[in-house]
Amino acid sequence: MIKDDMAIHAGIPEKAVNAALKELRSDESLSEVTWETAKARPGRPIKLYFEAPNMDGIYAAKKRLEQILDANGFDLYA
Repeated sequence: MIKDDMAIHAGIPEKAVNAALKELRSDESLSEVTWETAKARPGRPIKLYFEAPNMDGIYAAKKRLEQILDANGFDLYA
């Protein structure tokens, strides 16, 4: 299994990230990708840890998460 992480800046609420991850879970094309979140602390980035059989799955999950957050008005690169 391949592992990779992602930091989401503190300007995006943890509730929004959790909602996006819940929506991401329903995407069957990403069924082999798993993730967990580190304990969030106020004012600190939200850390996500992805695991998948290959990097393509992780890249696809990160891209889809970015799209979900962007569609809900949260820009990862603001």
